[in-house]
Amino acid sequence: MIVLAVAVAGFIIFNFAFPQHMASFAERVGNYDMALKYASLRYSYTGSTDDLARCFEDAILAGDDEAILEYGDEFFEKDDHVAVMVDLSVKRELDYSDLFGGSLASARYGAGDIEGAMELCGMLYAGSITASCPYTALAASVVSAADAEGAAQLLDVLQDLEPQSGGDILATLVEELAKLSS
Repeated sequence: MIVLAVAVAGFIIFNFAFPQHMASFAERVGNYDMALKYASLRYSYTGSTDDLARCFEDAILAGDDEAILEYGDEFFEKDDHVAVMVDLSVKRELDYSDLFGGSLASARYGAGDIEGAMELCGMLYAGSITASCPYTALAASVVSAADAEGAAQLLDVLQDLEPQSGGDILATLVEELAKLSS
């Protein structure tokens, strides 16, 4: 009984003293809801933008739109968010501007804030349209919701873009949104 009590006490102490390790374990086994809880505990201890990015990423992987909005909005308000996204993009060979921007734009749209979603897409627009950029993610959300009004609003913005690359993707987005809005 004493051994069991010591083991339980040790586990509890480890949980609260080292939440980043518990988050890593939960991520490895695919339990992103649990990983998000441990990552947010770690963030509450440190206040680090890197830890906030982990919360944001775990919220995306968990598919938790409420947490995506909470952590995403807070992440983009941080002064060093661009540096963190660049660092993550280099380390993992994935465009975190697209991942974070597209996920937050889709969550904002899902919460009924298409203007905020389009504003975020405009803020992150770097002159090209890709298959994973925030505008594409937002357009996919609008089309999957069969939202004719949202399609018309987004179409107005996309028709004014003149990308340096990705014109074919933009043309496809405009075509799909035009079908939906008419």
